Amino acid sequence: MKILALDIGSGTTDLLLYDDSKNLENCIKMVLPSPSAIYAEKVRYYTKIRRDLFIRGDTIGGGLFAEALRRHLEEGLRVIMTAEAGYTVRNSLEEVKRLGIAIEETPPKGFGGEILQIREINIDKLRAFIKCFGEDLSHIHAVGIGVQDHGAPPGGGSNRKFRMVEIEERLRGNLTLESLAYLGEEVPKHHIRMRAALNAVRTQLPETKPLIIDTSIASILGCLQDPKVKKVETVLTVNMGNEHLTASIVSGGKVFGLLEHHIHILTPIKVEKLLKRFMEGRVDGASVLEEGGHGAFYTHNPPAIPQIGLIAVTGPNRSIVEKTSLQTYFAAPGGDMMMTGPIGIVKALEARIRQRNLNRGDGET
Repeated sequence: MKILALDIGSGTTDLLLYDDSKNLENCIKMVLPSPSAIYAEKVRYYTKIRRDLFIRGDTIGGGLFAEALRRHLEEGLRVIMTAEAGYTVRNSLEEVKRLGIAIEETPPKGFGGEILQIREINIDKLRAFIKCFGEDLSHIHAVGIGVQDHGAPPGGGSNRKFRMVEIEERLRGNLTLESLAYLGEEVPKHHIRMRAALNAVRTQLPETKPLIIDTSIASILGCLQDPKVKKVETVLTVNMGNEHLTASIVSGGKVFGLLEHHIHILTPIKVEKLLKRFMEGRVDGASVLEEGGHGAFYTHNPPAIPQIGLIAVTGPNRSIVEKTSLQTYFAAPGGDMMMTGPIGIVKALEARIRQRNLNRGDGET
């Protein structure tokens, strides 16, 4: 089975073309700048030469791109976006408008600025590139996409809080991480960026099975595939990403707790205290939210945390934990830490397809 796995983060897009007929180490893998970083650089250029912008295309990750747009506006320049592109900046178009961005489906009459087309998934470019090395995207069974999507709360309110509540509710029905991945049309309509990714896969590779998963969940799943981590019953996984710290307590394949915070808020001392309290079952989700993070929860009440046998750390900012007294292990699934997300996506796809086939009672793979 061949799987194309794309883990699209704030700083990088990590790609794995998985082929189960090969050793994992021999599969094609790449680490590329994220679409958000690429388009942010374009916006900064247009800011420098003082050009108004009309932006159309898909809903992509905001991050660096959204920040560049805000600075563009601060320079007194115009930003006009289509509705679909506008959801890149905020999950509410009213909030987008309050930032000073106009929402229009076509450039205004007499518009003399630059038109920027944004896409998060571009299979044609990837196909052309890997063809140069004798590989192609034919006979791909499935495509897995990892993006972070807080979701648009149906009744308004904090999307950070909504995100954690939704994850907790879904885990209470099934404590496995794989259950948090969406196959095809399972993606809820309130996950606008995930729906955009799904539509992109359906349009560009319509013959494949699509799976969409949150990058944080993919990072946990991938970390658990490290050979040393797999030998331990209960693990604290910590992904130190470019923007977020995501920690989970997993025992016997079941989630006992989940924590998310923003990296820029945390010092090494804060990270150490936070993780120690999390392992003790003493982190309050509301306090994390008030500090500017996403939140935290335990799946048992009161928290019943088994003895943790290993603290496994991944992510581009993992060096932060080296400045703490925590005894940690730097996991590298597949021999490459940057493939943590893609490997997690592959594992989620394999599990979800297997479960679906069991539920249908057939042997399709």
